[in-house]
Amino acid sequence: LVMSVVLWNAGLMGTLRRYGEYGVRLAIGEEKGHIYRTMIIESVMIGFAGSIVGTVLGLVASYVMQAHGIDIGDLMGNATMLIPDVIRARVTTACYYVGFIPGLGATTFGTLIAGLGIYKRETASLFAELEVQ
Repeated sequence: LVMSVVLWNAGLMGTLRRYGEYGVRLAIGEEKGHIYRTMIIESVMIGFAGSIVGTVLGLVASYVMQAHGIDIGDLMGNATMLIPDVIRARVTTACYYVGFIPGLGATTFGTLIAGLGIYKRETASLFAELEVQ
């Protein structure tokens, strides 16, 4: 859930920084709907690729921890807690979904919300933001 909020914020901020680009595209005659659709397609492709890479890297690390574990016995020398000396991960089918869906969904959702700003602003104000940058 926390990672979804972080990814959503990254998508939102990334899109807000590009308002100048959208102003130029509107100034040369592109329709707002076309810009919005290309933004969504772009965010889905980036979210899909990032989710695949992130899920694969996370699952590889989890498989290594499942097979070998991390030995914390030296750290727990004087501890009185009853916990195992080796910490292990457990890879389940839910891990595939938990790694993939938030990355894809949050990035797309952030772009969906930020894209609504295109419809709320006039072409002139979007183009003016290009000059500020």
